[in-house]
Amino acid sequence: MIGLVSFILVFGLVVFVHELGHLLVAKAFGVHVKEFGFGYPPRIASLGVVGGTEITLNLLPVGGFVRMHEDDPSVPGGIASRSRKVRAAVFAAGALMNLLLASLLYGVTYMRGALEPVDAPGAGIYSVSAGSPAEEAGLRPGDNIVTIDGDPVATVDQAVALIGDAAGRPLELGIERDGTALPPITVTPRVDPPPSEGALGVTVDLPLARISYPVWRAIPLGFRATYYTIRGIFWSIRQAVIQRLPFEVTGPIGIYRMTTEVAATGLTRLIEFTAFLSVNLFLLNLLPLPALDGGRLVFVLLEWLRGGRRIPPEKEGIVHAVGMVLILAMMVVVTVFDYLRYFG
Repeated sequence: MIGLVSFILVFGLVVFVHELGHLLVAKAFGVHVKEFGFGYPPRIASLGVVGGTEITLNLLPVGGFVRMHEDDPSVPGGIASRSRKVRAAVFAAGALMNLLLASLLYGVTYMRGALEPVDAPGAGIYSVSAGSPAEEAGLRPGDNIVTIDGDPVATVDQAVALIGDAAGRPLELGIERDGTALPPITVTPRVDPPPSEGALGVTVDLPLARISYPVWRAIPLGFRATYYTIRGIFWSIRQAVIQRLPFEVTGPIGIYRMTTEVAATGLTRLIEFTAFLSVNLFLLNLLPLPALDGGRLVFVLLEWLRGGRRIPPEKEGIVHAVGMVLILAMMVVVTVFDYLRYFG
């Protein structure tokens, strides 16, 4: 139940903030917004009318939408009849709101306490590979290895050497998590680990400690964390293109699984995951694909390049309609693969 509630709150927040960005900027420019929808049709229920905009709940839980007459310039007050600058601002507002949300959420994690490297005895765990002995033993990013087979760990190099020398036989690790010593964890390092993974399946470096920051320092750090998250996503895509990392696309089932797992590790990690998800939504919506915000911005750009000559709105509408069908079909395929990955 906690996992389901967390998923609804996390996914609902990033979608709501995205669509709210479109709504607020559209209203600021006097654009009439006919409908503010959670999920995609068919409609389940109407939740009322606020400021002339109908709020609806829809069946397909894969996003949301703001309906403002995008493809019919004959409708008075619709977005299609407005200038290029207004359309560009409204279409870009959703993604930018996700970027702002991510920065603020990362800032909250710094206020609550962010994991930072410290110069102290031990070795900090920075990442845990899926399906590795470390993951199966319950190790998490942020844990510190303080003893191995009862012997204190003085340096990172010592921890790496002891783990490598013990390949194929059980080790007893003394783990400290958020300043609290856990019961000893037994784990067996692999003799022949996969490429780019160690015997245990962890990345280790200096020990980690949770450090809290005042708000005036946390917010700038939140924006910095958002920047590094974007860099990390592009790095992962590049590694996947050159086949150094597997290329994986996750749908609602995968996001639900990840949200459930992160929720079990505490509120700070859940906030951090929500920020990461919001950054992903920012980048996804700016892709130059029909039906997405990036696709609509492409048409605005084409109009500018054509000296103000607009592509006929009915043709643009057909392109976005076809794009929406293809995106929904892709979501079905991704959902099937997610189901097979986790339950098949």
